[in-house]
Amino acid sequence: MKSLLPGNLNLNYLKSGKGYPVVLIHGMGSDHTVWEGLVPLLMENYETLSLDLRGHGHSSKTGGPYNIELFAEDVYLFLKSQNIDQAHFIGHSMGGLILQELAVKHSERFKSLTLISSFACIDPPLREVLINLRDILTGEGYEAFFDECLKIANTPRFIRKNRDLFSKIQDENAKICSVSSITDTINACLDVELCLNDKLRRNLNPTDSIKDIRTPTLVIAGDEDVFTPIHHGMRIHESIPNSQMKIIAGGCHNLLVEKPFETYLVIKRFLDAL
Repeated sequence: MKSLLPGNLNLNYLKSGKGYPVVLIHGMGSDHTVWEGLVPLLMENYETLSLDLRGHGHSSKTGGPYNIELFAEDVYLFLKSQNIDQAHFIGHSMGGLILQELAVKHSERFKSLTLISSFACIDPPLREVLINLRDILTGEGYEAFFDECLKIANTPRFIRKNRDLFSKIQDENAKICSVSSITDTINACLDVELCLNDKLRRNLNPTDSIKDIRTPTLVIAGDEDVFTPIHHGMRIHESIPNSQMKIIAGGCHNLLVEKPFETYLVIKRFLDAL
């Protein structure tokens, strides 16, 4: 399904199940299919809406530059187009960063916020990883970029076990991806660091204001995540008052792919207690 937003922006999304809405926001270079392990579990009790962000999946491949504020505004306009006044929100990686921005600016839309393998700032190690990914993408192409993402987002044992599946995903994504859009998305993440010491632009950066979030928040991290290690989740947890943090043993960056049931149980306990 597609939602036409202002500026002729088409956002592709998948709606599943019935009940209170849960909006799912993927990370950099991904799309709504990353939620395929979680959606069948969530839709037993909720209506799930998983989006393709602009420049990703089957959504419009608009020209850049992009920024986190732009992505957050897209999600806000999508909610309005669907007449969703309030929902549970779950974001993975950069999707969590986008939702932090949205929660700061539109807290009235949030029943809860769940952040999986996410971050609130770009520290030097993550900056190095992102720059390396951008260099591979622009210098060697999408296939090499996909392979590198695969290595840092999943455990070696999971990759070995699912080589055929990942090969199929790589082939399918290569047909629809936009290298320029993914490059613009990486740059949007890198720009977050530029805002850290610029107080005049703090409204563009959730790191400086997530302490004001009062939405019930759950932070989930995997203890084997080498892309956004646990300290990123701890920073968010320590910044958002009354948030909860859960660490999944043996979990990597792609928790929702590698350990969907374990991730779901943590989310379910959090939502059931609200």
